Amino acid sequence: MTLEPNKIYCGDSFNLCEKIRDQSIDLIICDGPYGVTQNNWDRIPSIQEFNLDLIKRFSKKLKEGGALYLFGKPDCLDFIDYRPYLNLKSKIIWYQPSRLAQGRQSYTNNHDIIGYFIKGRKPRCFNLDDIRVSQLVELEHRRRCENVPSVTNGQYGKTRFNKNGKNPGDVWGDIKQLTYKSKELVSRQALNTIQKPESLIERLVLASSNPGDTVLDPFSGVGTCPVVCKRHKRNFMAFEIQPEFVEAANERLDKLEQEQTAIAFSYGT
Repeated sequence: MTLEPNKIYCGDSFNLCEKIRDQSIDLIICDGPYGVTQNNWDRIPSIQEFNLDLIKRFSKKLKEGGALYLFGKPDCLDFIDYRPYLNLKSKIIWYQPSRLAQGRQSYTNNHDIIGYFIKGRKPRCFNLDDIRVSQLVELEHRRRCENVPSVTNGQYGKTRFNKNGKNPGDVWGDIKQLTYKSKELVSRQALNTIQKPESLIERLVLASSNPGDTVLDPFSGVGTCPVVCKRHKRNFMAFEIQPEFVEAANERLDKLEQEQTAIAFSYGT
């Protein structure tokens, strides 16, 4: 069986992943099990061992310099040695202060981790200009910093204000989690545990891939990553074991294609 791009395959991601040619993928966005809920798909004896197995498998499929974004809870990478396979560049914190759960004996967890790995020492691409965010309240402070001697006369002379915005850094509080009222929410079943905001996946896709690249989504859910890839002219390979989610994802892709066709027709006329 040869896997075709731009299609969502219904089946076990581990089995399907073996059918991908080695060193053929530019970017992997892995929003899989967290090992913290009672959902059948999330019952993992050891999330750390599970994630290490994922990293081993994915490292073979990535091109040199290709990137992996791995979602999880704060302990998802604890006590595992991923260094023989991939290089961890950053642990991005996706901050979600609106979570309703309140800890009774400890502090409430208000963030997820997104591990940013690359294969090798240097990423194939990091498109900073595509993911810049507003300077906001930092603007005046940054302008003052540009006038200190270490910047004007020293080694930090290239540290300048960019009118198009700044690097988003590794703490992301500007992208909110979905709610029951979110227009893009496919179903309540997919809320929080399955469906991520398109703007979150979009930042990853734009940063670490170029048009025409191939993006692998091994736990596709309701198809947010494929939708983002199609919108931004990336190829995708997506796997999902739940048939109802595959159906919902394909409906989203069909709707996007209709919208793109309508826009192209309007410009053509």
